[in-house]
Amino acid sequence: MVIDLCYRRACVEGIEVELRHRIFDLLLLLMSEPHTLHRRTDLLERVWPGVIVEDANLSQSIWLLRRVLGDERKQWIRTVPRSGYVFDAPAPVQWSIAAPCPPSPVAIAKDFESDITPETDDVLDGAIAPVDVATAALQQAVVVSAEAADASPPRVDDRILAPLVDADVGPAIEPEVGPAVAQEAEPPFQPAAPLPHVSAAARPAASRPRWLRAGTWMVFALVAAVMSFWATRSAGPATSSHASTTDPRSFVLIEVEDRANPVRWPVKLLREWLGWKLDSLPEVRLLSESDLAADTNAQSPQVIFLTAGSAPNDPSQVVMRVRLPGAGKEQRLELTGPASQVPAMVDQLSRQVMSRLLPQRADPWPPLVLDSTAARRYADAVEAIDRRDWMTAAAISQEVVQQAPRFGLARMQLAQAQSRLAQGISATGHMQAATTLLQPAPAEVVALMRAKALAADPQRHQQAAAAFATLSARYPDKSGYALEHARLLSQTGNLQQSLKILSAPRWERESMGVRIARLLALSGVHQMLGDPERMRQDAASAERLARDAGTGWELERGSAMLQAAIADTVQYEDRDNTRQYEQAAAQLESAGNATLALYARFLSEVATPPQGADNPRMENLLTQARAGGYRRLEIDILAKVAGRHFAAGDLVTYRKRLDEALLASRDSGDALLTNRLTLALLVEDIVGGRFDVADKRLQHLRQARLQGHPAVALAQLDAALDTFRGRHLHSIATLDGAERALAPQQAGPGVSEPQARLACFRAESRLSLGDLASARSNWERCAASDEPSNRMTAIAGRARTELLAGDRDGARKLLRSAQEQLPTMTSRPEGWESAIQIATVLTRTGNTVESDRLYRQALSPLRSAGYEFLVAHAETGLAENAAARGEWATSRHHGLRARRALPADAWSLHRRLDALDIAQALSRGDRRLALALASRLDAKARRLGDVLAQMEIHSLLPRDALAVEDGRAPWVVVAARAGVRGATLGWLNLPPRQDTTALLASAR
Repeated sequence: MVIDLCYRRACVEGIEVELRHRIFDLLLLLMSEPHTLHRRTDLLERVWPGVIVEDANLSQSIWLLRRVLGDERKQWIRTVPRSGYVFDAPAPVQWSIAAPCPPSPVAIAKDFESDITPETDDVLDGAIAPVDVATAALQQAVVVSAEAADASPPRVDDRILAPLVDADVGPAIEPEVGPAVAQEAEPPFQPAAPLPHVSAAARPAASRPRWLRAGTWMVFALVAAVMSFWATRSAGPATSSHASTTDPRSFVLIEVEDRANPVRWPVKLLREWLGWKLDSLPEVRLLSESDLAADTNAQSPQVIFLTAGSAPNDPSQVVMRVRLPGAGKEQRLELTGPASQVPAMVDQLSRQVMSRLLPQRADPWPPLVLDSTAARRYADAVEAIDRRDWMTAAAISQEVVQQAPRFGLARMQLAQAQSRLAQGISATGHMQAATTLLQPAPAEVVALMRAKALAADPQRHQQAAAAFATLSARYPDKSGYALEHARLLSQTGNLQQSLKILSAPRWERESMGVRIARLLALSGVHQMLGDPERMRQDAASAERLARDAGTGWELERGSAMLQAAIADTVQYEDRDNTRQYEQAAAQLESAGNATLALYARFLSEVATPPQGADNPRMENLLTQARAGGYRRLEIDILAKVAGRHFAAGDLVTYRKRLDEALLASRDSGDALLTNRLTLALLVEDIVGGRFDVADKRLQHLRQARLQGHPAVALAQLDAALDTFRGRHLHSIATLDGAERALAPQQAGPGVSEPQARLACFRAESRLSLGDLASARSNWERCAASDEPSNRMTAIAGRARTELLAGDRDGARKLLRSAQEQLPTMTSRPEGWESAIQIATVLTRTGNTVESDRLYRQALSPLRSAGYEFLVAHAETGLAENAAARGEWATSRHHGLRARRALPADAWSLHRRLDALDIAQALSRGDRRLALALASRLDAKARRLGDVLAQMEIHSLLPRDALAVEDGRAPWVVVAARAGVRGATLGWLNLPPRQDTTALLASAR
């Protein structure tokens, strides 16, 4: 078994196996410390440093690793029950210079050492930093072999491993480019000193607790990146120093071929190799045949015809011809040779064409390094790339790269395909290798490749956006740069800036392909901005352009149809859009794009009302996605399946699927998806009462600098934790900041859905501060939400507000309305929360019987789900009901169960339980204990500024029982001024001398 450290792969008996990021890290750790017991907790800390993961992730990773090792080797990893694992290989690990695997790009780079100048040497940094090329080639592989049993190789220790495994994340130190935005880069695995992890996700579209109401956008926002990502298949550099003061020249490469001719592959190789050179130059616009046929713009392109076939009198010989415009007459170039010489002929022809078309370009170009066998297979990859069938393109390109590891263009196109499939780590490695292999090249071409290498890495999109911004500014006539810049901006959350670029008037002067790609990208941005109406308009415009353009635009039309279907689903959640998705899928399939057709069918399932949590069709799509290496779709499906289990109340399976999606997302290197999934798990941490874990996730997500809907969701969760801890002013500041950030995106005077969700949380904190007027205003905005659970929260909140104001009849009327609507929600998790909200207010109106029923109805499913914080909320309510009836033993029982489930800093519930302890002490006549408990609780309530808590504490004791701080008005006056005369615990029915309701009334 050979382990390629530079390229992070394993070769088992000569067969290459690519390992997921963390699986490879785990294997390296076990190999570096053989015959040692690795405890599970230690492995979690060292392989996932700083990352919050479940113990099940380690078990799954060990299982996957054993599967890679195979039946004959899986016993190398020995399980020690209830302890951990031991790596027991049959022989020591040794270094090997000559690896049995196909050569890696790092080893190939050694062959080019003579061509690397100090000016270009830094290109290698991203691929093998900080090890130089020669060292990397020598330290390419680690071998575990029974034949080496007598050898004494050096130990694979931390010092050796640390620099080599850094290859997949680029240079260790990189200068800041553009605005300082924290990246979500997972650190490389380093056994000796793990680096801190910065990660940051969203619950899939489904019902969800109050602190994360997002609606359908959460599932379909995952699509926006996909749609805009592939729309600009190959953005070339902008306009070079050779052409910065002149109009760019336009070319069209046309294959003239007989489809019955078996010798078709040479012309495809020529088209791609010559096309890459032309399109990489900033002074060139490379148009497609479809552009030539459809455009009415005066592009005046120069048409270049490419042909290849068997020699008329010798079928063993291949004739390749190029016809290109010249000075007043057509020029013809022709070469003949055996099939084995086709790559050399292609290279020679491309150089001749470049010298005639662009004689001012005397720059050197890299050699074309592949044999005829790989070239034949490459032609199949080109056809898949033309169809944008990224699953097929990636699979075939992988074969080509193995056959011709020094063919840099194939590596670049493989990286492109893998990026579309969210295989970010592998794509980054191939793109870095391509940047090395495709040299020497013009300086502008090298700059473009460096920018593309950044764009291939999801964790470096911010730097990639800055790089393409520079290219776009220097070469404004090269539209591909601006499109890629806009795409990367949307990926990093800079939606308004992306919208500004895509809305500029310059686009109407571009070619048909660019105009359609721009409209599709614009549609995706409006989707992420939560504007389905404009999203639909852009998609309809793109579809109309593609339809009117005729033949050659089938893929673009299918993509536009898919975007329009998504817009309808986002805007009209109850509408059945299955037919629209199927039409889009059929259109895409007929155009040969199996990848996007599969995605369309997935979205059709998403839009279909669920018939239960389990969905065989979705499982079939998941199998297809995994088989095709379509990581993004795999993650989306897992998230959607998780959402359906959530809606069905199966929270255990929900979290399991969510964890699987997050693991796949992290392995893919996709920071955008990781953020959204982490948001969903943050909700689980909060309702599970794991506030300490939630704090860690929050910190990671804050550093990710989220924007748009994810930023609103993060603000809600951040504010929710602060509210539960009694930090109401900080909670309000967080919510206000999120609303200010939303302001530029708001259309019209009404209350948007994000604003409504923020208002729900702001109302709660305003109420605790005794600001009833502001609370009422925010409850009204909260009631404008599209989410039924938010509207229910608003009704219960308004009832509590009126009760605090002293209007018991108004509170009871609102409660009756809430109780009438509750049965439609109680079978789902957000319904359980709504039942608790209503039950809490019912207790304070004296209806403890109905309150008990609602608490107990919610308690059983909450316990099954492991939602300990909500369990504690229900147990606290039951304790209050028992106390109101004078059943103090029962009250103590529920109170103790509540405290066991609560984090120590959960002020919102601890203060209610502490108040019960004071009341119980008073009921026993223990005034000394009651006063001590009340003094301590009152002091903390004052520090937090919790007016309601202060009012309730004082309502249990005689007027002057608690000392008042200097300069602070007596509590009854504060209550009167705040208008919260109903903030008493009089419903506990304690002896009259402790009830201060009369005092409050007289203070009015």
